[in-house]
Amino acid sequence: MNPALLAENLAVKGQGKSAAEVLDTGQTLALEEQRLSAEDFQILSKGTGWHPKVITKLLAIGRDKRLVPLQKQLPSTYSAIYPFTTLSDAELNLAVSEGICRPDSASREILDWIKVKRLDGMDLPESIGFVGTSIEPLTKERKAALLGALQQTALTFGINLVEGAVSVTTRKATKASREAVGERLYQQLLKELNPVFAIVSDEIRKEFELNVIDDLAAGEIRTLTGVLIRLSGSSEGMWERHGAMYCYKIAIEYNKTESRALRFNYRKRLLEVKNKHSHLNELVADLLNQMN
Repeated sequence: MNPALLAENLAVKGQGKSAAEVLDTGQTLALEEQRLSAEDFQILSKGTGWHPKVITKLLAIGRDKRLVPLQKQLPSTYSAIYPFTTLSDAELNLAVSEGICRPDSASREILDWIKVKRLDGMDLPESIGFVGTSIEPLTKERKAALLGALQQTALTFGINLVEGAVSVTTRKATKASREAVGERLYQQLLKELNPVFAIVSDEIRKEFELNVIDDLAAGEIRTLTGVLIRLSGSSEGMWERHGAMYCYKIAIEYNKTESRALRFNYRKRLLEVKNKHSHLNELVADLLNQMN
């Protein structure tokens, strides 16, 4: 089939309205790129009427074999699928585990997630599986000795060795850690709020349905910001005088939720604060370090 006819067929078919169709289009382009001469492939590309950047992205999708087993989890447009081709294996695994790779994911959300991860300089852990087989049953003592020896060796490579179901163990430990951090931050927020709550007028308390300080500290984020703005007279005044309270509240909510999507959004909010309000940079950096 000549390049012009191939281009016409692709143009009629379109770039794809589902992940499966997008992958098929990308794979077709990648195959023809190998089969045709550079000149003929140029004719094919121009004949589709698609922008060169679209062709480039579809080619990247077609060449990335890692996407095939993820087909049912991928978004339905090439623009949302393409960012996944730019990720390392560890980053792609993290995107899947954190629920960023979803059929309803938009390209903006995916790009923001990538930006947050790389701006924050977070290390992306890689899990390596090992299976050990013993000819004879190990006694409790010998098993402990073996694990100790393996752990010492693993540490020289910067690897933390965990026996058994790593994902479950890690998840439970991380949840407990978040709860402890959240409680500590909540006490800090109460300490900051005490003198502020004391001067909240009866009118504001009635408006926001505040009876005790916990109604403000444990309530919705918009309630806290609403009260602080009223007390400060403006948003600018709130950030200047009470911005730290907002940051503590975001970090508390991060540590409370089990939703990966919400944690991503809370982390993103703090990074936005860091970019806009330089006087809070040190606090935000400290809070980000506590957001496991």
